[in-house]
Amino acid sequence: MTSEEFESAVKRNNQRLYLIALSFTKNTCDSEDILHNVFLKLWKYKKPFEDDEHIDKWLTAVCVNESRNYIKALFRNHTDIDDCTIVSPDSFKTQSQQDLFNAVMNLPKKYRTVIHLFYYEDLSVKEISKILNIKHSAVKTRLTRAREKLKQELGDDWINEQD
Repeated sequence: MTSEEFESAVKRNNQRLYLIALSFTKNTCDSEDILHNVFLKLWKYKKPFEDDEHIDKWLTAVCVNESRNYIKALFRNHTDIDDCTIVSPDSFKTQSQQDLFNAVMNLPKKYRTVIHLFYYEDLSVKEISKILNIKHSAVKTRLTRAREKLKQELGDDWINEQD
């Protein structure tokens, strides 16, 4: 991979990979660390990629795996992830965006991850099942349950407000 290809991949994927890591860690500094590890792996990767889409999908899978490994390390070190700093409220344009973000972040990790990959990364159920190494039906079930939990937390007023 040339430095130009690498730089292009970083620019193209930086923000969305950061948000994936953030959905796992709920912490800006840790998400940045994960992101650095992901891009370091890209730089060291020796096999050629077919195209930009192949690079993007590979980076998504690596980011999810790096984030999972980070969470596992937290539990091994007995660090409470809820004690970490959450994203600044200044990051959102509207109160409803902040409310939605907080509701998604309050979901259990297995629901938060599929919601993020499906809605924010526009990945298909098939792609999510491959990245998370779970069955297609499990992804659909998690999406349904996550939507139900978000609807309970945010209520019908929030949904009507968005129309």
